[in-house]
Amino acid sequence: MNPLDNLKDIHAPSAIEVWPPAYGWWILAMLILAVIVFTSIWAMNYYKISAAKRQALQELALIDNQHKEGLAQLNQLLKRAAIHYFTSISVHQMHGDDWVKFLITSFNKKQNKEFIDNITSLQQSLYQQASTDNFDSYKKHTSDWLRSALPPKMAVLKQLEQEHA
Repeated sequence: MNPLDNLKDIHAPSAIEVWPPAYGWWILAMLILAVIVFTSIWAMNYYKISAAKRQALQELALIDNQHKEGLAQLNQLLKRAAIHYFTSISVHQMHGDDWVKFLITSFNKKQNKEFIDNITSLQQSLYQQASTDNFDSYKKHTSDWLRSALPPKMAVLKQLEQEHA
């Protein structure tokens, strides 16, 4: 008698199932979902926070140098935007040198001489006879301030709060 006759036929192993996935895939899926949720929440909050900035930039586009109050409108736009974002500082009471210093300090970019000169000149032009010579430059620097300073970074906000406390 042949001992191989007692062996049973070869059975192929059962197929590897795709479902349920391993624990590592579940963890990766949860991490990806959490990142998507937190990113969406952050984006919605940033969109809400920057709504006043977008509105100010839209209003800035409507201001032209043909209007005799154009310079005053630029200054009022800066003041309204600053009041909205810097609530812990009494911006509405600032004028003159205090207002210029506030604008320069809250400007996030490196303090360039052109910006400082234009903002100072804009403030001085408010109290002089209407001139539209530098209006485009004033409007450009107003736009730069709105884009760069708003919404304020925490470090800038704390620095300004300490200065104006």
